[in-house]
Amino acid sequence: PATRKTVLTMLLNMTQRSLLFKMVVAGCCLISSSSAFSASLVPSRTTSKLPGAALTSSPRRATAAASSVTCKLDVSRRDALVAGALLLPLLGGGGSERASAFENRVAPKGRYPPSPGAPKRGVGEGPKNGELKFCTGEPNCFTSSSREDDAEHYYPPWQYSGKSRDAAMADLLAAINKYPPGHDNIDGGGFKVAKQQDNYLWVQFESAKRGYVDDMELALVEDGSVLVRSSSRIGYLDFGVNAKRINWFANALNQVEGWKCAVIDAKSHPDYFAQNVR
Repeated sequence: PATRKTVLTMLLNMTQRSLLFKMVVAGCCLISSSSAFSASLVPSRTTSKLPGAALTSSPRRATAAASSVTCKLDVSRRDALVAGALLLPLLGGGGSERASAFENRVAPKGRYPPSPGAPKRGVGEGPKNGELKFCTGEPNCFTSSSREDDAEHYYPPWQYSGKSRDAAMADLLAAINKYPPGHDNIDGGGFKVAKQQDNYLWVQFESAKRGYVDDMELALVEDGSVLVRSSSRIGYLDFGVNAKRINWFANALNQVEGWKCAVIDAKSHPDYFAQNVR
């Protein structure tokens, strides 16, 4: 396949700039179903509760609008296809889909391109000054790093006794390896351990249909306790996903000798449940 430099050179060497513009626009319209072009059309977790949030156009309407632009251009279908083929690698489409990255996926991929998003700043870097990253204002995050003015996002550290840090880390890894993607209708896209250190784990989980990726961090900062953080990368609400994920691990570890882990419910986090659980 041609490199980006070669493709750009081919485009720039075209003599008729007006034709080049028409071909580029037409090509973009033809590849509107690719992951790069239609990613902005994918409905996100964002709701009208997020200040300034606006509803996104439906893929069907956006595609129809793109088609109307194509019809008005005086360019042959062959030229448009050529432009589309040249532009597709540049826009990131046509390659392997991000949603297939986790080998333990249990649900079929959805109709939309995946929307993994990027980790929040500081996530994946491990604890700083003995703490994991604080949550921001959205009700889609829990963390064991306490803030007196943010009780709704606080989740108490997991406690263990009668074992070393190495043994505790072994218990955490065993629980992760047993985690069932798709349980309780969450994380059907699978998961993977993105980073593993002596006292720190970063695990990524993917939703089944939309390809949203959430991040979970576990840090053994002090003997006898494990800091926990689980959050969504994009959107406002999480519809209970992070609570369900944390509770699965808490219940699993509570069955292992020496562990004591709290569960998240409407009593401990009433605002989160009021917004996310219907």
